[in-house]
Amino acid sequence: MQLLIQSGDLGPTWFHVSLRALVLLSKSSTRMKSQHIANTLGAEPTYVRKIMAGLSKAGIVSAYGGREGGYRLAKPAGAIRVGEVYRALGKGQVTPFWNVPSTGSEQFLSLLISKAEEQFQSVLDAYTIEDIVREGAHFSS
Repeated sequence: MQLLIQSGDLGPTWFHVSLRALVLLSKSSTRMKSQHIANTLGAEPTYVRKIMAGLSKAGIVSAYGGREGGYRLAKPAGAIRVGEVYRALGKGQVTPFWNVPSTGSEQFLSLLISKAEEQFQSVLDAYTIEDIVREGAHFSS
């Protein structure tokens, strides 16, 4: 955690917006509208709605339409693993090793990146949204 604080890097925009939105939802006793979430996070409302749609599809948030609609967590914050959020939304562009001109190292690089990704996700799976709320309180005090 200290390394991240020193570097100031919050990671990909979609990831930190989704995590911060889930933190907001975990602290709210009522449904939150995308406009309110976007304003609080300093993000575009359409971007927030896209993220929330993905989280809703994954069963992480519940979406309610209409005038009284909004979003809320679909399960307790302690049951939402950070890795689950990453996997629900993190469908980044990948390059299969067989799609590039060969230098002879591509298959090994693929294995190396795969192992790093497994460890990365393992770390994310060790934390929940509730952990972020709790640990974040220590830093803001």
